[in-house]
Amino acid sequence: MNELGRGLSAWLGEMYSGAPFGRGRAENPLLALVRAGIKNDFEEVVFPEYPELSEGKSALERAGAKYASLSGSGSTLYGLFASKEAARAAVERLRKQGWTAQATVTLTRKQYWSRIFD
Repeated sequence: MNELGRGLSAWLGEMYSGAPFGRGRAENPLLALVRAGIKNDFEEVVFPEYPELSEGKSALERAGAKYASLSGSGSTLYGLFASKEAARAAVERLRKQGWTAQATVTLTRKQYWSRIFD
């Protein structure tokens, strides 16, 4: 198991030509999602039962999200934006429409572990 973990970490940390600013795969989640066409299959089950969630995803996309999805088992909807400014503008737009919205940032692996152990 340790060997698998080391191999996965090495692969995620590799450089590849599509990563801006010389960052590795793990540092560019938006590009990876777009390239892979990843979606949450749970949306197919949840959205017909709770159409307001589908409306929320559409609202994120209309607000400029490059990718929007239901998280995991559906505790929230999230959108990925091209910049902090775009995310902040989307928050304002969504709030004016009556949605609860908050802008956050993704952390690099190093930032995450630093916050955990500092």
